[in-house]
Amino acid sequence: MDLRQIRCFIAVAEELHFRRAAERVGLAQTALSAQVRRLEEEMGVALLFRTTRHVSLTQAGAVFLTEARNLLDRLDAAIAETRAVAERGLDRLRIGGIDAALAWFLPPVFEAFRSRHPGIRLTLTEVSASAQQVEALERHHIDLAFFRPPTATPGIAWETLFEEGVAIALPAGDDAADAHSLSAEALTGRSLIGYPRHARPYLADMVARCIEGLDAPPNVEMEVLDKSTLMRLVAQGTGVGLVPDWCARVGAEGVRFVPLENGPRLAFGVAWRERDAGRETLDDFLALSRSEAAHVAG
Repeated sequence: MDLRQIRCFIAVAEELHFRRAAERVGLAQTALSAQVRRLEEEMGVALLFRTTRHVSLTQAGAVFLTEARNLLDRLDAAIAETRAVAERGLDRLRIGGIDAALAWFLPPVFEAFRSRHPGIRLTLTEVSASAQQVEALERHHIDLAFFRPPTATPGIAWETLFEEGVAIALPAGDDAADAHSLSAEALTGRSLIGYPRHARPYLADMVARCIEGLDAPPNVEMEVLDKSTLMRLVAQGTGVGLVPDWCARVGAEGVRFVPLENGPRLAFGVAWRERDAGRETLDDFLALSRSEAAHVAG
């Protein structure tokens, strides 16, 4: 059963004349008759009484006519609403983000967006790996993803919002905790808390770049998945850690963050499906994100 069969039946049921119904739907009369016959065969009931001079509805046909009209009305309403959403934007935005996005960058963007679009529902999901974020975009599980590069996936647009530096996380009572900045040499002889490469390749690479070239690199005696775990361990005096600058903005009890001199710059950005560009709500969220990024960078 398909929509053409249903539309053919409605035309015949309303015209009660096969020739006029065929002209109405733009089919040959034999083709129209075949469509209605196949519909009856699939349903297993007769919908029409046919004679050489007269066409009328059976009782089952009268019931089906009412339901078929309702079905097409609902379909037309669904199509109209879908087109309206496509024209004006999305009725909800599903955001994916790494911890930096959730804990620090996105909250003011959410607040500004909700004040402009109170009727748009926002959802936020933490996704740690860039590849998982891109996959979620491709599968339409999220509409925007905030993470760190690289990404080069066909159909996925990427924009760097800002770059940030690296800080050394030290226990609050450490002799170097009040320094204005520290070089990587300050890590010499210390126990360093790192990140497992298989699960946190970007952070593991960040640590490797920071300590590259040191004559006596620190010992990476422990690896953790989350920066929140790292900061708790630092506060307890277990070791020191290297973290993106945003962690210093959020802060952590018992931890001091000292900028690392000449450390690598860490890019942070946003990705979306290219074909979604131009939708009002998505574009407005991007505009607010760019504004917040300019504030952060300034």
